Amino acid sequence: MKKWILSAVLLVMAHAAVFANNAVAAQIKKNAPQKVTCQFVQEKFLKGMTKPVQSEGTLYYQNDCMSMWYTQPAGDFLVINPNEFVMQSKGKQRKHNIKAGSPMLTLKNTLVMCMQGNIEGVATENGASLSYSNNGGHTFTLSKELKKGERGYAKIVLVYDAKSNVLTSMTLTEANGNYTVYTLQNADTQKAIDAMVFKVAK
Repeated sequence: MKKWILSAVLLVMAHAAVFANNAVAAQIKKNAPQKVTCQFVQEKFLKGMTKPVQSEGTLYYQNDCMSMWYTQPAGDFLVINPNEFVMQSKGKQRKHNIKAGSPMLTLKNTLVMCMQGNIEGVATENGASLSYSNNGGHTFTLSKELKKGERGYAKIVLVYDAKSNVLTSMTLTEANGNYTVYTLQNADTQKAIDAMVFKVAK
């Protein structure tokens, strides 16, 4: 009898947790800003290195488009628009394949949905389970057990500001344990954004 009661209580608690996750995720998606200009710091933590590789610059998001223009290292950029996913690193530009089913389409959609506050969409896109915690900000952890050789992220951690619903931190962890942390600061959700920041100069 006691075991049955305990099982019932745990089941109710699990359903309550899922409901809370869904409610907060829905609130963020509904209230996330339509446009964002902010500073970002990118830290790559690689196995065998004692210190992370750090970069920084300005991030822009509006109308399903996103771009990151680096000041350090200067000249690097990432541009996402409905038709393109382009990166430039150390002077070398690469236009990624974003056809249906491609891993880079998944990454493109993931980055845009993170800015949109579409957390459940990110989970679906990556086939990941979702958990939620609140420690001063809304923190969502998306986890997936990758098969050998499978591309993607084993864990994604997203933190949203509890008042503005702006994304403030994103951590992407690869299957090999390497991970990258993006910290977004000084967000401006009212400033007009030049459409050219979402285009790659010919």
